[in-house]
Amino acid sequence: MNTHRLILFLLLFFLLVTSSVSAGPPPASSVYQELLEKPYLYEVVRHLYRWYMDEADVFRATRSKEFTFWVRGLHPKLDPGDRSRLGEIILPELGISVKVKKADYTIEELDLGVKTDTFKITNVSRISVPEKPSAGAAKVVVDYQEMRDYLFRTRSQVEFPEDELLMRLRLTVRKQILKDIREQGEEIPTGDQVVHFSPISPVANELWVFWETGRLLIRFASDLDLVNPVVWQFEDLAISLYDIDEQVVVSLDEVAGSNAYLTRDQVGRALFNCIILGRRLVLKPADAEKAEKEKK
Repeated sequence: MNTHRLILFLLLFFLLVTSSVSAGPPPASSVYQELLEKPYLYEVVRHLYRWYMDEADVFRATRSKEFTFWVRGLHPKLDPGDRSRLGEIILPELGISVKVKKADYTIEELDLGVKTDTFKITNVSRISVPEKPSAGAAKVVVDYQEMRDYLFRTRSQVEFPEDELLMRLRLTVRKQILKDIREQGEEIPTGDQVVHFSPISPVANELWVFWETGRLLIRFASDLDLVNPVVWQFEDLAISLYDIDEQVVVSLDEVAGSNAYLTRDQVGRALFNCIILGRRLVLKPADAEKAEKEKK
């Protein structure tokens, strides 16, 4: 074997050995890097802090000096052309699973491209925590006191839609109020209608509005970023309505299989975020109806 062939053989052998050594569970770098960033994880916890966590969760977390996240990419079979990325963040100390999604697909029927720049929360659930993370999951450990200080420091920090989105929300909510009043066969009120908007989160495409006068909760949720004007061209796809006198139960077990109800706990959290942390606005449906008639 001449020198050149020997060098080539040794190079190939080295590459094969290196490949076999690196085989096995994917390293942390193979998980979507964005999901491993501490600022992102803290924002996820802040969203949970406002919408899901209770006193017992905080008590359990305080028993350790460290706080752990198990982070992994999810790779279910998607429709052809769907390039969305999905992931899961498990908080083992709390028994909470957070599913996240970075959308990238097209709704062919509407010729609508749906794409987000960051991972957004799609589902939060309580789980029985396995003894160890799934194969391929990355383990991220942070200092609990540091995270707690951040959550406490930002507990009242809020972000609201900027002017353009706020205008679209006002118009949409006013239209929903008019629609609900008409469906009930009631007269369009001449008085002020008070509504409260919840803050928006950088990790969730979700916003709640409480129509105080009509005792109605309105939820906006979409794979598209709510700041995208396209959302409001198809607003009916993003809206859910809940009558807090008729659609509230103690447990969803009472209405198994239905997504038309909220629990008392969910309503309480929505009202806290809308009224205590949110922004109060006054709408005039009578003015909106007058404007509609003038357009015709």
